[in-house]
Amino acid sequence: MMPEKKDNYKWWLLALLWVTYFLQQGTRQMYGAMLPQIKAYFSTEGVTDVQLGLVVSTFVLVYAFAVPFAGITADLLRRKWVLVLGTLLFSVGIFISGFATTIGLLLITYSVLNAIGQSMVPSPSTSLIAQFHKETRSTALSIYQMALYIGIVICSCVSGWVSGLGAGSWRWAFLFFGAFGIFWFFVLLFFLRDTPSEAKVSNQATAPGEKEITTGQTTSAPSVPAGKTTFVELVIAILSKPSFLLMTLGFGMCLYGANGYKTWMTDYLKESFTSLTSTTAAFHAVFWFFAGALVGITIASRISDRIAKKRPAFRMEMNCIGLAMAAPFVLLVAYAPQFGLVACCTALFFYGMAQGVYDSNFFAAIYDVVEPRFHAAATGIFCCGAFIIGSFAPPVLGWMNQHLSMRLGFSSLAVFYLAGAAFIMIARLFFLKKDFVK
Repeated sequence: MMPEKKDNYKWWLLALLWVTYFLQQGTRQMYGAMLPQIKAYFSTEGVTDVQLGLVVSTFVLVYAFAVPFAGITADLLRRKWVLVLGTLLFSVGIFISGFATTIGLLLITYSVLNAIGQSMVPSPSTSLIAQFHKETRSTALSIYQMALYIGIVICSCVSGWVSGLGAGSWRWAFLFFGAFGIFWFFVLLFFLRDTPSEAKVSNQATAPGEKEITTGQTTSAPSVPAGKTTFVELVIAILSKPSFLLMTLGFGMCLYGANGYKTWMTDYLKESFTSLTSTTAAFHAVFWFFAGALVGITIASRISDRIAKKRPAFRMEMNCIGLAMAAPFVLLVAYAPQFGLVACCTALFFYGMAQGVYDSNFFAAIYDVVEPRFHAAATGIFCCGAFIIGSFAPPVLGWMNQHLSMRLGFSSLAVFYLAGAAFIMIARLFFLKKDFVK
């Protein structure tokens, strides 16, 4: 039975959302972990590397266009129900992907239905965390982000192992994780509280100075005009912030690099080290990177929460540092295989550490420039723009693998990380002071 103490609910909330994010992100990486087996299965259809990359690209594009609507809906209605419905949809999409017999069917189940469901998870989740965790925002969001790392490692390793059991065995990984997601839908349905968002609360006519309950504690009413928040007001309030737009571009550059790496790293390792099995290639592709990310995000989040109280710009500065650090290490990842597996795994670890430094503040930083009542919508728009940019990486790297080399493809990702750092630095230097929400 869940404790009733209001002071403890924010941590129970974080635990529920953590598992949800574990499933969402972990199942998203399954495709890359099983790509060698999926590629072999569909080889009789004449499927090319570009087409295989388009499965991920289509997923990312559908996700990108759906996520802002999920965020806006979560702010204007109820965050719980957007989150719960999304969990059910992506779990069903993953489950029925196990029955796909053609690449076209996989596009419908994995790239479309799964993407629509997954798009409904991050906006209500991160905005709920920000709503309940005021002084511990970076720490709470970083703990939440750890679910991504652990989920990807576990789901990738399990999927890689299952897919190596025999022809068509990759289907069982989809069936298992999809079924678990459907079970978790019922857990959320019964244990997640139906908490009103700040936007929902601000829509109530509250006189200045009145008290209202928003997160289980008594707080002053938001200093916003009474009346209903409209769609136009919501979008203008977010898009009128140059720093928000520049951080979105920075996130897009980061996602381009991350999507390219996550989709093709297992295949790259298997081609570079022919002695590796499917299971070990999937393990090395994700474990060392996300072990480094776990170290990076743990250290950076604790430092950020302490320093940001006196220096609000520090969250954005950590974003710049993380992306700038990633550039040289992604180059090392590209060229390390010629020096051996140990060198490659070491490069992946430090590449992941740089990613963790960025991840420690990428949501927390945008919440510094957006009013709390618009957090879910801002998350959706933020993800939409970034995921559109990131969607091009899988097929582009697939084309480079066929016509040039995967090493050159991975090397090109460094340019995008440097560009992302530059966009965020411009936001920090020229727009943060004006855009910051106190």
